[in-house]
Amino acid sequence: MQDHTKYQLFWILLVSFNLLYAQEGNKIPKNQIGILHDNDFLVISDRYYTFGLFLNYTMALDKGLVNNGNEQLYFTLSQQAYTPSNIETQSITEMDRRYVGYLALETGWSTVVASSLYRANIQMGLLGPASGVGKFQQWYHDHIVKYKTPTWAHELPNALHTNLELNYAKEWEWAPNPFGVYFAVTPSAVMGSKEIFIQPEVIAFFGRKNPLPHSMAYHQIGNLERELYFSLEFAYKWVEKNVFLEKEKLEKTIFLFTFNFHHRYLTHEYRVGYHYNSKEALGLERHQYISLSYSKSF
Repeated sequence: MQDHTKYQLFWILLVSFNLLYAQEGNKIPKNQIGILHDNDFLVISDRYYTFGLFLNYTMALDKGLVNNGNEQLYFTLSQQAYTPSNIETQSITEMDRRYVGYLALETGWSTVVASSLYRANIQMGLLGPASGVGKFQQWYHDHIVKYKTPTWAHELPNALHTNLELNYAKEWEWAPNPFGVYFAVTPSAVMGSKEIFIQPEVIAFFGRKNPLPHSMAYHQIGNLERELYFSLEFAYKWVEKNVFLEKEKLEKTIFLFTFNFHHRYLTHEYRVGYHYNSKEALGLERHQYISLSYSKSF
């Protein structure tokens, strides 16, 4: 009798697990939370844009501004740290750039029409010691990585900033799945008190990827079809303003390259990326960093 009870319990647990799995696999998600981390330490560097932490929430809208069923809202809380090459000096004359801590809240809206995406974001941010970014990095270096502690001397002073970003994406399919090839153009423009720039960009995708309205490449939720592909991104950035750097030293044109690996399995999304940019100002050098992210839809 006892063995029979154990046998029944085993089958109850197995059936329950299958039902939960089936629910996850069949329910179309309307929401998503995610975390992303940028860090240059993984490419043996600790300078310029040295780390970023991002918490994201995305919500699909049943009824939006244009009522086409392909609208989403985005919310992102982030902090970013920028440091000079020499992180141990207290002297500003030995720094190739100032320390910058930036804490921001961003909200955005997007819609998809045919094979084109339109997106607008508004970002409000706090620059300076009040952001808490410098204290956080010092704690991290003291207690986690046990590496040189940045001085955060001569950090840019406290200031509030607001930026508007406009994005467009248009995609073409060159080869179908299972090994698809897609090509996209994704120009963007940013204007505000923090930055002003224009950034035309082209992206090539290789692998099992969904079309633009349903792909994680553009942070589209509401689809559970598996994706497994990589992307190559090339961009030029024409910069008019960047308050993080000295205006008279700004490089007006910056080249950017990104390699990303993407994987969506049911309600889980994973990304690993390598990012490169040419020097952003006189006296600086090129820079590179790694990004890691995970998102869960529900």
